[in-house]
Amino acid sequence: MGIEESIKIYGAKIDELLKEIIPPHRNDYLSEPIWHHLHTGGKRVRPAICLITCEALGGNTNEAIHFALAIEIMHNMFLMHDDIEDGDTIRRDQPTVWVKFGIANAINAGDYLLACAYKSVLASPVSLEKKMHLLQIFTLTYEKTVEGQALDINARAAEDFSVDKYMAMVELKTGYYLACGMVGGAVVSGISEKVVEKIWTLGKTMGPAFQIRDDLIDLTHGKGRGGVIGSDVKEGKASFLYSYALQVASADDKKHLRDIMLKPRDETTDNDIKWVLEIYKKYNAIKYAQNYAEDLVKQAYKTIDEIPVEDKTVFKEIASFMAKRMS
Repeated sequence: MGIEESIKIYGAKIDELLKEIIPPHRNDYLSEPIWHHLHTGGKRVRPAICLITCEALGGNTNEAIHFALAIEIMHNMFLMHDDIEDGDTIRRDQPTVWVKFGIANAINAGDYLLACAYKSVLASPVSLEKKMHLLQIFTLTYEKTVEGQALDINARAAEDFSVDKYMAMVELKTGYYLACGMVGGAVVSGISEKVVEKIWTLGKTMGPAFQIRDDLIDLTHGKGRGGVIGSDVKEGKASFLYSYALQVASADDKKHLRDIMLKPRDETTDNDIKWVLEIYKKYNAIKYAQNYAEDLVKQAYKTIDEIPVEDKTVFKEIASFMAKRMS
């Protein structure tokens, strides 16, 4: 069974469990906004990867599925809060929760999701030792992702932002996040700590590669936000392209770029976005970003070769799947 088929099968199981832990149609001011968000889609990739890893390493997926569910719940909590922090009004071509239900309800619904995520980890049918390990993985991922988001929010239109600072930010924001499912699946399988450490390292290259690609998508196809291009520019987001342009652009171009990034979202014009795109082209930022992401993917494959397990197929398949999603 291929990885895409596995993701579909495991994704369907996660959808069923989501209905159990957060029953739809409850009149509690939580169910409605949460299911509005969940119905906008999502492929349940992160929890599926947790279960695929667990199975490949000889573990029982029934023991890992509650942790996998917790990852999906945390992912959606971050998205719900991110939309408020970024001022995004559309997600997957639907109004975001804060737009439809108000900021207070969106924050509260996200907070509730975090409680549900911890409840799900605690429900894992594993030994107390493994459960504590899973709680540590989950808490570390949550902590590091929030630290990365703090850097992201406060790097917007920062004068001294650089590629190194961008990489430090996205390692925190996406590296742990991408690895935690694989790590959790590995821990449930009972594999050695050396394998677990290498999987964390794998996440720190695959996560940033995925994020750089996401930055590029924003300027080409948009991100499921009603076909809107340049949402990152409107929000003044510290993208890879922005970090690189700040390093290489002339003083005048740098100043104009920062001025646009500092504009409020509703004052950023289509011409502003067009100008930023031209600047990125002028300094070859797009090509540089593509090459940088490709190098990170190569590093990821090198890390896979160093994972001390006999059959590395599952990790190669996951890396290949993620790289394909980035192309």
